[in-house]
Amino acid sequence: MQFFRTQILFEGSAKSRTWRLPLALFSVWRWGRRIVCLGLILLILQTALFFGYEYFLQNALSQRESLQAKLSQLYLETDSLNQRMDSYFASEDLLYAKAGLQPLDHSVRALGTGGEILPEERFKRFISPSVALSADVQESSERLLNKIEKNQNAFKTLGNFMERQRENWRFIPSISPASGRYASAFGRRTHPVTGELGKMHYGIDISNVPWTPIYASADGVVQIAQKSSSFGNYVVLNHGNGIVTKYGHMQRYIVQPGQFVNRYQIIGYMGNTGRSVGPHLHYEVWRDGNAVNPLAYILPNEHAIE
Repeated sequence: MQFFRTQILFEGSAKSRTWRLPLALFSVWRWGRRIVCLGLILLILQTALFFGYEYFLQNALSQRESLQAKLSQLYLETDSLNQRMDSYFASEDLLYAKAGLQPLDHSVRALGTGGEILPEERFKRFISPSVALSADVQESSERLLNKIEKNQNAFKTLGNFMERQRENWRFIPSISPASGRYASAFGRRTHPVTGELGKMHYGIDISNVPWTPIYASADGVVQIAQKSSSFGNYVVLNHGNGIVTKYGHMQRYIVQPGQFVNRYQIIGYMGNTGRSVGPHLHYEVWRDGNAVNPLAYILPNEHAIE
């Protein structure tokens, strides 16, 4: 074994001390320094990892709490919207009833997500409240979307039906064709000109001053616009579906055969032409070739006769 000698001289003294040490001690010293340095580096890394882990852990926990709070709020909102949709369904049922339609099946509207939850999914929900809450929010959202879709389809169906009905209503008489006094009823009467007893009066008479405007009681096409010995200047409108209206004793008509007219459009003016004892409008409504009482085709809020 090789040795080295080292001598230590004390300052201000003649004394000295000599050691004889193995040469391998230098190698041990070098490796010892390296091990110590490596240990210090590992200690620093461990300390940094510990504090970093704590920081990220607290940050993750804070984010999870925030996420849970948002998910809880979202679940409450979707649940509230689901309840509001139920109230909309009640209004929808009322509209369907008023339109004479059969309301939709409530069980179809309330369809949920359904299906069996797999064991893995149940385990995830068990160990993580966020996962369970997220799944609840997703299911509630899907139910809400299903309800909204059913509601949209229902209102689309109702809207289409109402649009078709509106198109039909355009051609059904519903207003008084002129303002004035209700002078003579529908039915048998004594003719005011000829004095004939039991003469059938196929319409109603509305009296007012000459040149009072006369309106079309519904959309239709002018079938007749001419002068006759009995009705004087008169107009016949064809509304389709077997409905015809007639307007007699006009002072003047301002439409021509084949012309399309709209409800509330002026077709002439009240007069005293033909077999008449005073200025008035003779108004008839015919359905499928039979005269009907025109009062049945004048809505209460559209009564312009007294």
